[in-house]
Amino acid sequence: PGPQMRLSDLAAEVPGAIVSGPEYNVGRVVLDSRHAGPGDLFVAVPGSHADGHDFAAAAAAAGAAIAVERDVALPDGSAWLRLPAARPGLAELAAAMQGRPARRLLVVGVTGTEGKTTTTHMTAHVLERAGLASGYLSTVAHSVAGVYRPNDSGMSTMQAPQVQEQLARMLAGGARAAVIEATSHALDQDRVGACEFDVAAYTNVSSDHLDYHGTAEAYRRAKLRLIDLCAASFGKRVQKTAVLNRDDASFEMLAARPIARRLTYGIDSDADVRATDLAPADSAGTTFQLRAGGRSAPVHLHLPGRYNVANALCAGASCLALGLTLDQVAAGLSDFAGVRGRLESVDLGQAFRLYVDFADSPFSLNHMLSALRPTTRGRLMVMFGATARSDHGRAEMGRAASDHADFFVITTDDPLGEDPAELARCVQAGVVGRDLGRDYEVVLDRAQAIRRILAVARPGDVVVLAGKGHEQTMMLAGGNVPWDDRGEAERALRELGLAAE
Repeated sequence: PGPQMRLSDLAAEVPGAIVSGPEYNVGRVVLDSRHAGPGDLFVAVPGSHADGHDFAAAAAAAGAAIAVERDVALPDGSAWLRLPAARPGLAELAAAMQGRPARRLLVVGVTGTEGKTTTTHMTAHVLERAGLASGYLSTVAHSVAGVYRPNDSGMSTMQAPQVQEQLARMLAGGARAAVIEATSHALDQDRVGACEFDVAAYTNVSSDHLDYHGTAEAYRRAKLRLIDLCAASFGKRVQKTAVLNRDDASFEMLAARPIARRLTYGIDSDADVRATDLAPADSAGTTFQLRAGGRSAPVHLHLPGRYNVANALCAGASCLALGLTLDQVAAGLSDFAGVRGRLESVDLGQAFRLYVDFADSPFSLNHMLSALRPTTRGRLMVMFGATARSDHGRAEMGRAASDHADFFVITTDDPLGEDPAELARCVQAGVVGRDLGRDYEVVLDRAQAIRRILAVARPGDVVVLAGKGHEQTMMLAGGNVPWDDRGEAERALRELGLAAE
């Protein structure tokens, strides 16, 4: 059993909370009524598919205390508290239950439409290399107290109780800093409330997840919340800072949000932190001069593409905001090895370069292929599909491939309840100036699609398996099934006799 708090003491941590019923010792804050029992505080949160208030009575009957934002009928003698709003209240209760760990950590929040995960990992790596023990929480993995674990939660940013629990583990393990990937869903739902951010870092902001947010304006409002959370958070030894991309169209909108300090970065603009003298990209990565405060330091980034330079600048500016020197930042960026599933190299000695990448939108597919084009001696080839997980433009995926790739294979990527053949037809609708059978093919079985594109690759070609990246499942109508692009690619290379190992 972990630490316990009296319900009245927990309620005192949330402005406006009112306690009713008998005193109760809380050992855990939970969001799922099915996991609620004696010693738990079940927080009833309204959701898009279900309302926790409908399950409050059952949780109380199971022995849990209850937190609600509106009146519900509970069994006689239940311990409960009333919250002004359930979502932010959940975050505050979860943080208080863990001793508010974020107040004793330097915390960077990373958000944006693309590049969040790479920037999150890169920021934590630079901090760690500079001697500031750090953990991170990202779409791909969690690094807590020196232990790396794949993120199998099904969410890029976990619910508030899990986030606070991980921060507490980081602190107990000796961490002095934490880097948290903050999605628009997480910001809208207060999953990162009470994280006491010191830096709000933005990669770029376009438009995404309109199936959830409804409008581009609502999506942008969710992103803006990271600055608001940072500006209002618990004061530590650093100035609250928004790290903003001066080259991105979102800059003016974000810069208008009040906060103590803004630190800008860019390649094309006159920003506070800049990359200059970019050398032509090659297969080994990108070289540039990192400039800030009238000084410069050389960086050799082991990742190709201007978009990864921008991610590096965002990470670097975040670290500078926490007090690192320019030389420390340049050294950390230069030995960052990359992120699993983000242009991750698969090398069994085959005669062509092979990568696994997460690009699952027109924007990310365009950026990734554009980054690889200058480094490709032979043909640039990509396998991808339109996922039913989001509202990304399906035809635009086809257009991106036809704009940049010499040969591509359209396949299946998380179809959920949709017809994979129809998803492929939607992608094909965007293909321009390319002939089916010569310039591209449609192979719906993803395992066979991998084998097909590898079978036609020649020495000097660059092949990318896009869309799944680090993911270990395929989401089908009947549920998730195990899937691993990298593992499937390695099997195919061996089966085809292309592996030299």
